[in-house]
Amino acid sequence: MLKFIRIPSLLAGGLLFISIGFSSCSTFDPPVTIPIYGHIDSVHFTTTYNLQGTASSKTPNVWVYLDDNPVGAFQLPCTFPMVGGNGTHNIKIFPAIILANGPSATSMNPLYKYYSVTLNMNQGSKYTFQPTSTYYPWVKFPYMEDFENEPPGNQPQYITNGYGSTSTMIVTRTKGDVFEGKGSGMAAVDGTHSKYIGETIADTLPTANATIYMEINYKATTYFELGMFIGTDSINGLSPVEVLPSAVWKKMYVDLSTVVQKNNTIGPYHVYFALNLESGHTNDTLLLDNIKIVD
Repeated sequence: MLKFIRIPSLLAGGLLFISIGFSSCSTFDPPVTIPIYGHIDSVHFTTTYNLQGTASSKTPNVWVYLDDNPVGAFQLPCTFPMVGGNGTHNIKIFPAIILANGPSATSMNPLYKYYSVTLNMNQGSKYTFQPTSTYYPWVKFPYMEDFENEPPGNQPQYITNGYGSTSTMIVTRTKGDVFEGKGSGMAAVDGTHSKYIGETIADTLPTANATIYMEINYKATTYFELGMFIGTDSINGLSPVEVLPSAVWKKMYVDLSTVVQKNNTIGPYHVYFALNLESGHTNDTLLLDNIKIVD
């Protein structure tokens, strides 16, 4: 509404009435959007063991999409807001992993299936999701070593000694040294046998922009090194990954894709593990299990 007042002014001996208009106003408050809340504790991963090996996985993060629009990346467990109206929505949850040699802290694993669910949701309510995942059916496993079907004390069938190694990996079935199942691989070094280098048997791998990961469970009393080379050429191989010691079993993912694509050859490729006796130690041990190359 316009309001007018008259202000007297003395001009040329007379009064000039000036009309000034004022408009009433109010503060603009944008509408408040009440989010829908989601909650995730973990991602449950499954496999068909005889075809895909262990179901051991480590997915500490997830990427969430609402109706194919990104909501965000979250560390598990997590509760997160989603902007959407009351009604039916589709939620997609992508498992994310940490690559030991990756460029970022967390990456979607393109070999793991995403979880999808469609349900009716209301603003202000919280919904708990229990995502599951497995490998996509097209994923291949050119190398797997689980140490299950080999006699204890023997050298694993698919891991050989590398040049300069003074120790040998053996299959152990000692309780406490086995991650899961019946056996694991154990390499020990001491003052007499101070270096271990083990190599996987040769594998051919795809070169056409394929995602190629190595998965491995490990436990070690000191640092060890993991790398990859082509044939007998260590120059054009994978830059060595130095792995920290761990008193408990851990899961690790290593990206092998860039090496294969850079060299543009199907191989043969060998992955190696190197362990040296740490200064001040009388002995050190490396335990490995569930070594897989997947593409």
